[in-house]
Amino acid sequence: MPPRSAPTPATFGQRLRATRKALGLTQGQLGVRMGLPEDTAAVRVSRYETDVHTPDPETAQRLADLLGVPLAYLVTADERMAEVILRFSRLTTQHQDLIVKTLRVMQDGDGDGDDQKPEATTAPAKVTRRSKPR
Repeated sequence: MPPRSAPTPATFGQRLRATRKALGLTQGQLGVRMGLPEDTAAVRVSRYETDVHTPDPETAQRLADLLGVPLAYLVTADERMAEVILRFSRLTTQHQDLIVKTLRVMQDGDGDGDDQKPEATTAPAKVTRRSKPR
């Protein structure tokens, strides 16, 4: 069996750090690319990476854009979802469409999606409660 790769980090900060390092950037370099002053750039990025501070949505999006990853990859808490988001984002539009169609078929048994409203495809499944046995 081939060796398993290390699991994807689970927090925004951990994914931010891993992605920055994979690109060969220092904290200071990333901060400066964000438009931060050189004397505070590394400290600010360090605080994001250690989850001491959480960036506002606009800053988080800017970080994702600079790192070339979807924001959803950085913020999801589920490691499998993070991998799916990252891999999906690297596919061509044609392959993304094929994956979406395949998911529809797997879930609904229908790949055309014509009979569903867009909001219906993203709505959570209805949860029903069981009554307590007597």
